Amino acid sequence: MLRDLLVHVDGSESGRRRVRFAVDLAMSTGARLSGIHVTPPVEVPPLYKPTRVAEVAAHLSSRLALDARTATTVFREEAMERLADACWLEAKGDVAEGVSDRARYADLVVLGQYEWQGSPETHPLPIAHPVAVRCGRPVLVVPAAIRSNSLASVAVAWDGSRESVRAIHDAIPLLRLSQSVQIITIISPSADSREDDAESLLAHLARHAIAVGPGVLRIRTAEEHASLREHIEKGPYDWLVMGGYSRPMWMEFIFGGVTQSILLSSKIPVLVSH
Repeated sequence: MLRDLLVHVDGSESGRRRVRFAVDLAMSTGARLSGIHVTPPVEVPPLYKPTRVAEVAAHLSSRLALDARTATTVFREEAMERLADACWLEAKGDVAEGVSDRARYADLVVLGQYEWQGSPETHPLPIAHPVAVRCGRPVLVVPAAIRSNSLASVAVAWDGSRESVRAIHDAIPLLRLSQSVQIITIISPSADSREDDAESLLAHLARHAIAVGPGVLRIRTAEEHASLREHIEKGPYDWLVMGGYSRPMWMEFIFGGVTQSILLSSKIPVLVSH
């Protein structure tokens, strides 16, 4: 049961669409929605002459202040005028840390797909993955160009791992709202299919009154993230549930990763837990 939702808000148009999505979700679940904007510290990239540092810092500070004011306006127009109990929060500092700290008091966190916590030179990765790894709560990552606010049809990526188990159980309140749930397992060519494992999951979800599909879709391939992404793009799914796997951030940046790849490329919302 969801009672507290938290959405991170920025001043972009995708931020406005994200708030609308979160408002619809709050209305369908009866949860209270809180919005938060975290203003990061000014960081001047090491590209400028010393004589220009103060000028550039002032310009960046002005941009950050404008984004904070716009975010406040967006949440007031899209959420507070539709939800009587909507709550607005502001903080300063590291964005991922600020959101993660507040997420301790939320049942679900809604983030954007390409939200950054500073300049690309110093923060090359968006905040969704580090927040999911750090906050201890499920995170619903909304694409910048979300196609629909519907959660009627969902794909669940299942491999029996701890992260996968956590994601599915965190998603149960939303899975109950879905009309169609498809379990998808990605199996490496040398691995056992673990049919009994997936069938046990189907039975477990059915006991939670969740409308699971007629069976498990099994895809045998060595390219886990590519195969899952291709199937999701071709399927009639409104959102995806998957576990969040963590590696050091420098490894994610250089080599990528299943979670990072899906979060950055998905065209539908992704609920991820770690």
